Amino acid sequence: MIRATLEELDLGELLKALEANRRSAVVSFQGRIYGRVHLLSGRIVYARTEPGPHLGEYLVRLGHLTLEEVQELVERQGRENPGTPLGALALELGLIAEEELKEALEAQVLEALATLLGEKEGEILAEPLGEGSQVALPHTLDTGAALMEAARRLDEWRRGQVGPDEVLHLVEDPTRHPLTPEAWTVLELLDGVRRARSVALLSGLPEEEVYHLLHELKSRGLVRPSTLLLEDPLVMVLAESGVVRRLLLYLLEAHRFRVQLPRDLEMALRLLQERPKAVILQGEKALEAARRIRAHPEGKLASLYLVSDTPPGLLFRPLRILHLPKPLRAQEVLRALSPLRRGG
Repeated sequence: MIRATLEELDLGELLKALEANRRSAVVSFQGRIYGRVHLLSGRIVYARTEPGPHLGEYLVRLGHLTLEEVQELVERQGRENPGTPLGALALELGLIAEEELKEALEAQVLEALATLLGEKEGEILAEPLGEGSQVALPHTLDTGAALMEAARRLDEWRRGQVGPDEVLHLVEDPTRHPLTPEAWTVLELLDGVRRARSVALLSGLPEEEVYHLLHELKSRGLVRPSTLLLEDPLVMVLAESGVVRRLLLYLLEAHRFRVQLPRDLEMALRLLQERPKAVILQGEKALEAARRIRAHPEGKLASLYLVSDTPPGLLFRPLRILHLPKPLRAQEVLRALSPLRRGG
């Protein structure tokens, strides 16, 4: 076991050493964010950060699975296959092809590595890879190559980014400029209304990469900030399930809702001062959270939605809670939240 701070040990160098010695290990990082990197015989098999996108979210963003399919996989995983990783389960059930899983896995791993390499403070813990450790696929990534690509992305992102809430529109013929396929993907999603974060989530690319691409396009004069901005409704998501939290973030941001993701109820109560139009609640403590929010001066008028198998009972009618049935379906969620755009 190795335990050290980032000041004492560079994360990238540790991963290279594990690769050189062909070690199987789980490397955990705890700081401003939490992260895990799994290595098998020195090669990376899995990596993620919290907060950060789950593999299921990437499978949705890349169009390989629906929101409903990911939630059903998570339910089945917990009920029948607790030792089987989500990606491997989807592959076993024939929901995705191996290449699709490989694409999502690589996207998640590289984004997680770039995020972790950008951290300045925190503690690293390296432990042997146990039998119960999550492995997404027999496919593995070359650790050195993955670190080089992650470092390249991080360096690129640091050269400049637009803000997640910036709205841009095209002002010049892009065919006159040499552009990467990724830049074309981003340009096709710009409509002068979507915020940068919505564009990022719809693109299937890492958020930080999209913010950098938009910065580059803006610097070259191809796009400019929009002057007539529509206000996207603000929605808070307080969910115990990380999968529900990230899937709702993707769905709502992609459809022009601004999303708050508080870590806990106390943070949610503080964020109520920004006056979200709706609060989506999920988890065993959701109804208690609803009571606390309704008792807060800024929470009396917000629409409350409960994600659950069954609607709340009559005892909770005074809390005026609306119901979002599990598993969440994209069109049902968007239909339920459509009154927010009308101010209703």
